[in-house]
Order: sequence, then C-alpha cells, then structure tokens
Amino acid sequence: MPAKGATDARHRKRRLGAKYRRPDPEIVRRMARRAVRGGKASYASQAAFRAALLELLRRDEPLAVLGGARLRRILLDVPGVRMGVHYTERHDGRPPSTCPVCSSPLRPIHNRTLTGDSVVLGQRCTRCAYWTHGERRVPVRYTFSQAGIDGHPIG
Repeated sequence: MPAKGATDARHRKRRLGAKYRRPDPEIVRRMARRAVRGGKASYASQAAFRAALLELLRRDEPLAVLGGARLRRILLDVPGVRMGVHYTERHDGRPPSTCPVCSSPLRPIHNRTLTGDSVVLGQRCTRCAYWTHGERRVPVRYTFSQAGIDGHPIG
C-alpha cells in the first residue's frame, strides 16, 4: 500500500492544450465571401457550405470549429453572401418562441378586422425574413450563394 502523500502517476491530471477554437466572426465573414467567390459559387446545403468554410478556416487555425446555428447568425448580414431558406409546414406543435433561423425574438403579426378589433395572424422575426402563421413553418434546407452588395444574386 502506498504512503499517504505519494501520488500515483496514473491518477495525476495533466493539462492538455485547447481541443477546439471558435474563430472570430470577422474571420468567418471574410472566409465565407472567399468561399462563394472562388471555385464553387453556390452550395445546396448548409453542411456542404460549412465543410468548405471549415476547410478554409483550418488552413490558418487547425482547431477551428463552427456550428450551423452560429454560422447562420454570423452570415445573416454579410454583403456578398446570400443565405436562402426552404421551409415546410407542420400542423402540430406550438409556435416557436425564438426564430429557428437566427435565434432572435419573434414579434406578432397583427391585422385589424372590419369591426376594428386586432387579430394576431402569426409571428415575424425581428432580424431576418422568417415568418410563420397558423401552420408552423420549419426551415428544412439552407442554401448559400454569391450575391451583390445589395444582397441580390449576381447574374
């Protein structure tokens, strides 16, 4: 039996270096513009775009990681990169409390009736173009392509 103060080498904790690094949003924006300008100018899915973007990011920082939700939030306002969203409608479930695209709060869409009352028709995101009505709209595919400074596709 080992003495009370002795330490066993197997139980000694060792400090490891960082396992991953989150790249700065400005670097992600710059690399995203580079990804849609050079080579393939449009990506049919978020997974394909994320893989191409990580390949560019990992040239400078091998431990770089980037999740899909963070990618969408960063690229929402980037000139030169257009993010398209395809939706499906679900009949079940509660309406979302936050935007499923960018995680921003949703505001109600009001309409005035002929009698002067106000009726809530659905919800609209405060940051992006997402909206939903009685049947819940759920994003199913994100596409990324090159866009002009005004956000419209080139060509």
